Amino acid sequence: MQQLPDDQTLRIASWLGYAGALPFVCFAVLAHQPVFISAQTAIFALLSYGAVILSFLGGLHWGRIMVSQSLSAVFSGGSALIYSVLLSLGGWTALLMPEHTAALFLAACFAGALFVDLRLVTTGVWPTFLYRLRLHLSLAAVVCLVSLLAAPAPH
Repeated sequence: MQQLPDDQTLRIASWLGYAGALPFVCFAVLAHQPVFISAQTAIFALLSYGAVILSFLGGLHWGRIMVSQSLSAVFSGGSALIYSVLLSLGGWTALLMPEHTAALFLAACFAGALFVDLRLVTTGVWPTFLYRLRLHLSLAAVVCLVSLLAAPAPH
C-alpha cells in the first residue's frame, strides 16, 4: 500500500511545482518581447531550464526505483533506470542543437515524459495528486518551448 504525503506536503509540492513553471513562462515571454535581456539570452535560458527540468524528471524515476519494492510497474527496474538517464542525456543533447530544433526536441521529450508519468499515476505507482500537477506543468513547458518557433531567428 502506498503512503500518501500529508496535506501540507501536497500543498508545498504543488506550490513549488507551479513556481517552477515561472521560468518557462518568463523566458518564453522575454524571447518574444526582450525587455531586460536579449531574445537570444532568453531563448538560451529557456532551453537550458528545459534541459535541467527534463533531467529532474529523470531523477524522479531513478529515485522511484531506488525506494521501490516492486520493479514491474510500467518499466522493469533496469528499464526505468535507463529511461531516467535517457531524459538527462536528452536534455543535454538539446543544448547542442540549433535553438528551434532544440525547442521541438525538448517539447517532444516533455510530452513523452508526461505520457509515461501519467501512466505511472493511473497504474497506482505514483499518487493521484500528481496527475493534474504533471499535466499542467508539462503542458506549460511544451507550450513555452514550442512558442520559441515564432521567436526571432538565431544570429
